[in-house]
Amino acid sequence: MAHAAGVRLPFEELPAAVRAWVERSLGSVVTSAVTQQGGFSPGTAARLVTASGRRAFVKAVGTSLNPKTPELFRLEITAMQAIGRLPMAPELYAVYDDGDWVGMLFEDISGRLPAHPWEQPDADRVLDALAELTDVLDPSPWADAPVVAVRSHDFLSRWENVQADGLAVPSWVDVEAFAELARGGIRALAEGKALAHYDLRADNIILTDERVVFVDWAHPGLAPRWVDTVILHAEMRGSVTLPPLPEDDGITGFIAAIAGGLWWGSAQPAPPGIPTMRAWQREHALVHLDWVRERL
Repeated sequence: MAHAAGVRLPFEELPAAVRAWVERSLGSVVTSAVTQQGGFSPGTAARLVTASGRRAFVKAVGTSLNPKTPELFRLEITAMQAIGRLPMAPELYAVYDDGDWVGMLFEDISGRLPAHPWEQPDADRVLDALAELTDVLDPSPWADAPVVAVRSHDFLSRWENVQADGLAVPSWVDVEAFAELARGGIRALAEGKALAHYDLRADNIILTDERVVFVDWAHPGLAPRWVDTVILHAEMRGSVTLPPLPEDDGITGFIAAIAGGLWWGSAQPAPPGIPTMRAWQREHALVHLDWVRERL
């Protein structure tokens, strides 16, 4: 399944103060900056090399590019600081925040994204690494992290919006029944105490010869252990053979809730700087709807 993508800003077009922070943090002048594609967020995402040969990866965004993204970057900073150094997460070198622009400097990880559509060896390796990461992050090392069920409540409750707006749905979908399923999923979601990434896709994972690294922690929160596995299964469905998930009403309700959020979202205007998001949401909503029908 294709991913949506934010509009990238070249490193050279960052504000001078942000570029100065990068070079000060790395101790040398940047001589090469290669913009990386993929991901929803607008702003700069670039692999850097300095005159001294040091390498790093920079992410930076300002409110002028998207008013909400800087706050997501602040969440990622706090999550990375709480997680600390783990083989399954990138090392955070330095942080910038002037109230408008927010930036992060990470280790530059030499690797590749998983094949997309997914291939079985990559899927098996990533799911194994996710299980290992979940063990480390349950209970959460960030005790007062946002609660996913609270932060995402509006998104996960959008079957009511679908009904109120009179949006067309596939003929077999009972909107009221799906809304009730979603409410059960939200209740189950609120009971978790693990720190979830909550945004796992192929373009948020880097594979090296030795490591599986989960990057872009902009949506972290407290949730059940199964949340990130469910999200990854949705990404992988139709491409590979997946291990069965428990026959759990909470999981089924969570999948239904995501379907509603995506379906309603796909009918809205595109957000600033992310022109492909709505088509992606509709396509992904259909995957979740089919999955709910299968589980029922």
